[in-house]
Amino acid sequence: MTKVNKVLKAGLALGLLAASGAASASVWAPTDNDAQFANPYALLFNIPSGEKFGIFEDTASLSSTVGNAAIAPVLSFTDAATVLFTQNGINVDIKTDGSNGTLLGSSNFQLGWWSPAGWVTEHSSSMLNLLGKTSWSLAFVDPTYQGAGNEHRLFAFDIQASQATSDGGAPVPLPASVWFMTSALLGFLAKGRRKSSVVA
Repeated sequence: MTKVNKVLKAGLALGLLAASGAASASVWAPTDNDAQFANPYALLFNIPSGEKFGIFEDTASLSSTVGNAAIAPVLSFTDAATVLFTQNGINVDIKTDGSNGTLLGSSNFQLGWWSPAGWVTEHSSSMLNLLGKTSWSLAFVDPTYQGAGNEHRLFAFDIQASQATSDGGAPVPLPASVWFMTSALLGFLAKGRRKSSVVA
């Protein structure tokens, strides 16, 4: 009985760990045709800090603990920006005053902050309840520095949590001939089994 309890506890712990990882996904989608982003210095004091942020594909390989200098954002901005989202077929064109790009397959995206180690995605996010369900405070952590002052914030407005999607087209269905052939083969197998069981 003790061994069963240990297995159940381990399974529960793994399940909670997997659920918490899924809940902290860093994929976002705009709630309308534009979204606003600003770090605290630009938002509160109108002071440039030179922090660089980027918008990446929703399927990009970003981490909150390891920088990636090899990946390029679809669009980048410094300190603050209003990003416009325009549907273009199955893709979405995005632009700011100084940069533009295209998100493939959907308007879903990830946000990144340029750290000394490369691009990192947010470590945590929290909804700004007083401003509504589309206003967020995102925290980025520098993976090269441990200590006080390691958190970098970005405020985001008119976005909502989302999920990564496939950038490809719709899946191609199997032709009817495959279904007919499969059902015929299963029928022959079933008939062959009945015949052999009668003889034996």
